Amino acid sequence: MRVLGFCFALVFVLAGSAQAEKVTYTKDVAPILYEKCLRCHRAGEMAPMSLRNYSEARPWAKAIKEKVVKREMPPWFADPAHGEFSNNPSLTEEEIATIVAWVDEGAVRGNPKDMPEYPGFTEGWQNGEPDQVILLPEVKIPAEGSDIFPNLMFKAEVDDSRWIQSVEIRPTNREVAHHVVIFQNGFGGGTGMSGGFDVLGTWALGTEPSVYPEGMGRRIKNGQTLMANMHYHPNGTATTDVTKIGLYHGEGKLKNEITATLGGSFGFRIPAGAANHTEVESWHVAEDIKIISLFPHMHLRGKAMQFKAVYPDGKGKILLDVPAYSFDWQLFYYPKEPIVVPAGSKIEITAVWDNSEDNPNNPDPTRTVGFGLESTDEMMFGVFEYVYADGDKETTD
Repeated sequence: MRVLGFCFALVFVLAGSAQAEKVTYTKDVAPILYEKCLRCHRAGEMAPMSLRNYSEARPWAKAIKEKVVKREMPPWFADPAHGEFSNNPSLTEEEIATIVAWVDEGAVRGNPKDMPEYPGFTEGWQNGEPDQVILLPEVKIPAEGSDIFPNLMFKAEVDDSRWIQSVEIRPTNREVAHHVVIFQNGFGGGTGMSGGFDVLGTWALGTEPSVYPEGMGRRIKNGQTLMANMHYHPNGTATTDVTKIGLYHGEGKLKNEITATLGGSFGFRIPAGAANHTEVESWHVAEDIKIISLFPHMHLRGKAMQFKAVYPDGKGKILLDVPAYSFDWQLFYYPKEPIVVPAGSKIEITAVWDNSEDNPNNPDPTRTVGFGLESTDEMMFGVFEYVYADGDKETTD
């Protein structure tokens, strides 16, 4: 009987130990969601559901597991073989295993005392309350009809004694807004690009605010004319949008002013049915530069894009490779360290499109496609931000 009693006791101890070791939301899962997911998955942001607490996350447990196992969430498309990026939100293998175990074990809540401190967020802004806000003119979007593409010219009323450390663009009506690109020096045309487009900031689905490395930033002069290139989808209800540009000031001296430019082409033609149509364009580096961000942009037929530095000696280095481009996610990629590219090099941008019937997103595989503003047209924009590396372009307050 003593042996039998001991066995029962051992079973209860082991069962209690197994129960204690169960993965819980409060202790194990909430820290992952808070760090990697809540910037989008909270009220007022772009994600379709909020994951701020257990009651919000629990109904989505199986869907969360499926998305993280497939590495569809958090969204990230850079090939890890080429470069490390400071804004990579990808989950580690350990984090994925934790979420899988949580779901498989019943998605239990756990002890409320184990909950991490809730991250501080400012309603309506990803990066907190801006130092200055520019309101763009109101845009009226009709209930029906084709997409609209207003180009809004506006004057910046800013404190130009300060420099800008971060820029956040927020349409007020994201149900109809597709993208916003703010240019500091206009927007042109032609068959190729020489790099003369200075992009202040970009917003689209998945695009986070621009936050520049320490000592680097932008300047806007008070009264300067800027242009907003906009894109809206009518959704059956006549509505309006007033886009806001939030400016965050830097501290101390501006050590190096940032320039953003475009590489790519306006003159490409993608044949009907082509599954792997490729175009290559180059931007020539006139002075030593340091690249601080890379941003690939195509439309629904976009398949892949690569940025490569080709040095004066002919050797090359892939800076960013996106082998499975997704039009649904417009992401900036910020290298952990600025990438030095010497004068005499070129930044080679390679775009690949799938205009075949095997592309489920292709609106019309029978059509030869060129550059255009509609989502059913195509684009080839490789945007990158850089500073001059030799110090000649340094600015001071």
